[in-house]
Amino acid sequence: MNNLIAKMTLLFLVLQLSSLTFAENPWTLSKQAGAIKVFVRDTPGSAIKSFKGELIVNAKLTALVALIDDTKVYPRFFYQCKSAKNIKEVGNNQSYKYIVTGMPWPVKDRDTIVHSVISQNKQTKQVEIKMKAAPTLMPLKKGRVRIKKMAGRWLLIPEKNGMTKVVYEMTVDPAGSLPKWLVNTMSTDMPFNTLKNLSTLIKNPKYQTVKHAFIVN
Repeated sequence: MNNLIAKMTLLFLVLQLSSLTFAENPWTLSKQAGAIKVFVRDTPGSAIKSFKGELIVNAKLTALVALIDDTKVYPRFFYQCKSAKNIKEVGNNQSYKYIVTGMPWPVKDRDTIVHSVISQNKQTKQVEIKMKAAPTLMPLKKGRVRIKKMAGRWLLIPEKNGMTKVVYEMTVDPAGSLPKWLVNTMSTDMPFNTLKNLSTLIKNPKYQTVKHAFIVN
């Protein structure tokens, strides 16, 4: 009996260590231009790399949350976004959005229903916007491929002198067959161009004056 317990304990420890190793796959710098850095890393069980983009901008937390939540501007904000619309909102901090991502011919466009939840750490004031796919919330659309597996987040970290560090992370299975060159390109181009667009759009005065009942600068 003791021998069996020892074997089970050893197996548990091995599985835990394996899980920890997968979870801590290191980020590798993929691109750096100006103030924007993009990192990629292998995703366990997937040929698609996860990505992380970083940028420090002169903007308030409330302004950045307002921009990230502004569905109308998504085609000018998110790389390759063709269209976006709100499906529903839950309270002040949750929303469901329908987003269509354009693909080069002959690859079919992808669509995603994104569930977002906004939260803020009261001590550090760091804001996190978690995102995940909610693929069954709407019927499938003809001519588009529904993304069923997606998880990501925005991290907005206050810095000195009114600056904010913006971190954009994403792990996604684009569903269906995609050319390898396209997958590899998107892992870098998507976060880079999205953050590049953010650095321009955030200058719009309408975001600077936004106030949130649950976000403190």
